[in-house]
Amino acid sequence: MLTHTAIKGTILILLIALSPVRADDHRNVYDAFRELLKPSPEATIEEQVTAHIKRHMATLLYPVDMSTFAGPDKDARFRDVIRALQKQMGEPATGTMTSTQFDRLANAARDFDDRGIFMGSGKLVTRISEMMVLAVGTGAMEGIANPINITRILCQRGDGACEMSIAEFDLKNGMLSFASPVDYEIKTWRPNRITALREHPCGTATMAIDVDNGAVTITSVPRADLPFCSKEPTNVWTLVDGFQVAWKIYQDRASRARALVYEPSKRFVPLR
Repeated sequence: MLTHTAIKGTILILLIALSPVRADDHRNVYDAFRELLKPSPEATIEEQVTAHIKRHMATLLYPVDMSTFAGPDKDARFRDVIRALQKQMGEPATGTMTSTQFDRLANAARDFDDRGIFMGSGKLVTRISEMMVLAVGTGAMEGIANPINITRILCQRGDGACEMSIAEFDLKNGMLSFASPVDYEIKTWRPNRITALREHPCGTATMAIDVDNGAVTITSVPRADLPFCSKEPTNVWTLVDGFQVAWKIYQDRASRARALVYEPSKRFVPLR
């Protein structure tokens, strides 16, 4: 059973992990969390926030002293280590950590030892019969799948529809979700090519499946007569090999994390 202290510690971790940080939030991170948290009998807010900062910095091999949890305004050595981190970030080395800098630090610490999410290799577009075509892969725009997903499209000529089902995984929050299936009305059916249409509140999406070339594209065009829709650009979604997409995401995250490792310790970190 969790103790009262452990429960409060868990709540603190969730608050720090989930609290929104505005882009370019220049508030002192201690001030930002004072707005969210209340002191506990076990530790002051300053000690709690310092503990989380030092834990993340230790993950990135910064020489932080874990025997004390005073803030940088009271600990000159800690302030100097924060300055070293800020230099790695390309930020002014003030020794005062901002909320945005804390968010970058926390993300890098999370990604530093992250094993990543790897998808099964391959993409399938096949004609099961004269009346049925199946496509399975990862949906992406401009080669980027955000969130990472597994997409299945089943076109049945007898039903006059292509049903698209998507399972999505949010890498940042570690959440898996299943979107409700969406139907596209089949407009043309040829032996090796299918086109289907879906009208939605903000425009029209046209699906094209080329069986011979193993290609699936969905082109979405916004409605020009609705101002809040017409601002959205035309976009093209394609079905791609999920492994390649996931591997690139993993490499990009690992590279960003490695860039914030304490410079004198980088020799201990293998290249990926």
